[in-house]
Amino acid sequence: MIDIALVTIIGQVVLPMVLLWWLWCGRCRSRSEWLFKTLALASYLVLMGVVGIALLMPWYALYGMAALAAPAGIAAWRRTASGVETTGNLRERFPLLLPGALFAFCATCLAWAVIGYIPPPGGAAEVGFPMKSGVFYVVNGGYSILINPHMKTHLRGSLRAYRSQSYALDIVKLNSFGLRSRGLWPQELWRYEIFGAPVYSPCEGQVLFTENSRPDVTPPQVDRQSPAGNFVYLECSDAGILLAHLMQFSVVVAPGDRLRQGQFVGKVGNSGYSTEPHLHIHAQRKKPGADFLSADPLALKIGGRHLVRNSRVVVE
Repeated sequence: MIDIALVTIIGQVVLPMVLLWWLWCGRCRSRSEWLFKTLALASYLVLMGVVGIALLMPWYALYGMAALAAPAGIAAWRRTASGVETTGNLRERFPLLLPGALFAFCATCLAWAVIGYIPPPGGAAEVGFPMKSGVFYVVNGGYSILINPHMKTHLRGSLRAYRSQSYALDIVKLNSFGLRSRGLWPQELWRYEIFGAPVYSPCEGQVLFTENSRPDVTPPQVDRQSPAGNFVYLECSDAGILLAHLMQFSVVVAPGDRLRQGQFVGKVGNSGYSTEPHLHIHAQRKKPGADFLSADPLALKIGGRHLVRNSRVVVE
């Protein structure tokens, strides 16, 4: 967890502030250098908005950084010598290399990540949102590994037994300040906004499997023996739907039950392979003999939307 915190602080706080200072206070010796520095900052902020996750700061903090980028660019432009451009001399072109390389890196990663907004062919399971009353935030979701780590089960043969979760969503709840918890990575489960929140069936269907007895683990510990933890797996039309990491002893449905959409099934917990409380939901194609982890994955369309990382859902 310390490693995650350090990477998050560097990537989402230190680097953008350094780039803002570099543009605002640094000296640009040519219009070309100003352009590359501006593109580097802009592309990094956009990349952070697509690939980054709002864990330390609220989701709207990025808009504040973007608002600072405009005056920084104007200030740098005014200090740049007009009409002065670099020649073919390597020494004069050197100031362009770092911002140019950063821009190229960010643009490449951004293109890779945005591809994950495009649903795969083969249709999608259309369901309702499984929670009510609040603002919810998608931590992981989409169809690129840059915005959805679950995609590694689709890309790696060694993880074939878990590939039904390739297009899964991980969902947390935000408080009035836009934060998912009271504290950065608290160990107390009750400090996470989503812990204990009711979960409802996203569709009409029949329950096939459940688990209700796995303990809720203390972050950052995980239960590797039971990846889904407590869960409800149901079949809705042509899709299987898994709701995972539920609270111990909170599941109120059983195999064989017929559910209506919006029916209460349990509460969000932190059981299974979960680093902090969240709701995991994924869809898979129905397949005889397949369990709820190894079948072919199916895209999810929730409330008419293909949700991806950083999507927000407001439920009245």
